[in-house]
Amino acid sequence: MRPLRKSRKGWAVLGFCLSLALLASACARTPAPTASLAPVALTPAPSASLRLFLIYGGDVSETWGGQVRIGLVETLVREGEYRLGETLVLGEYRLPLDVGTLVAPGTTAIAEAIAQSQAFAPDILITVGNQATRQVISAYPDPHQRIVFCSFSGNVIASGLNRPNVTGVLELPYPIQTGRLAVSMLENPAKFMVLGDVSSTDNVATEAIFEALLKDPPHPATPVWRQTDDWEEWQTFVQEAATLDFVILGKYDHVHDAAGAPVPPDEVLRWTLLNSEAPVFGLWQETVTQGAVGGLVLSGEEQGKSAARLALRIVGGTDPAALLPQRPERNILTLNLAAARHWGLLAPFELLVTASVGGTFPVP
Repeated sequence: MRPLRKSRKGWAVLGFCLSLALLASACARTPAPTASLAPVALTPAPSASLRLFLIYGGDVSETWGGQVRIGLVETLVREGEYRLGETLVLGEYRLPLDVGTLVAPGTTAIAEAIAQSQAFAPDILITVGNQATRQVISAYPDPHQRIVFCSFSGNVIASGLNRPNVTGVLELPYPIQTGRLAVSMLENPAKFMVLGDVSSTDNVATEAIFEALLKDPPHPATPVWRQTDDWEEWQTFVQEAATLDFVILGKYDHVHDAAGAPVPPDEVLRWTLLNSEAPVFGLWQETVTQGAVGGLVLSGEEQGKSAARLALRIVGGTDPAALLPQRPERNILTLNLAAARHWGLLAPFELLVTASVGGTFPVP
């Protein structure tokens, strides 16, 4: 690892250019929406009631699901002038990892989730995660039920989500921009590792992240690809990072020990951060706030905010078919100074001004 040491003038120029490059690149690579997700004027009267039913997939952590809920509720209260528990009424259901699990004799979890949703009679159904979005929408018996999905990283058309009653928010990471951020904080890096689990799928799969960086690598560094669900092999890959300049960490939700028991993601992250000699950069907000150096990150709260704005457009009279599924409008450039200090990295002043700065580094 070779930390970057530059003059103040050099830092200023670099930071200014980096800020412009990150923002321009993020805008250029975000699909243009059919209609903006910005706060809208056409919202229902505060006295109008809005009923939402949320179905969380078993592939969604409680932490991420809670962040989505916070973003959803706060936006509806602030921009829609609803009052939680009064004019805003929520119902919720969490699916297990296996949607075929029997929750009652002859009743699967997916059937129970749909039955509870229909009994609740929501104005809008919200699905969170790939599993809930695919399984619930494909099985839902009412073709007129308005549905907004979020935290979905798959292909909309291939997953059968291009329906007139459905729209949503995509969870698509920004590995290219995060790679450029990492390169800007290191001097002449040559190689870096893309590390993640095997079981994560679609656009958050380790392979997909690697392929994006292979096609558009952050000059002059080139990526190497390492992925596994095996805890012992994961530890070996982290130790291998000592021969490289930095690590971009993908998903780490499906790592298992030798006995086949799942290793908690927080433990995987903590061990990785404490044992990697190369600085680690992240693609999700919690990865950075818990100890990675930085990244252009995804946030559950931003997913919820965007889902809320789609809901406001729909109850305001816009047809879901007219709203193109898209990324959240706000992408968070995040920097963890505690992590930067741990690996001896310096951040340009302009980056400190531009980025959301915060987070901690785990104590050994």
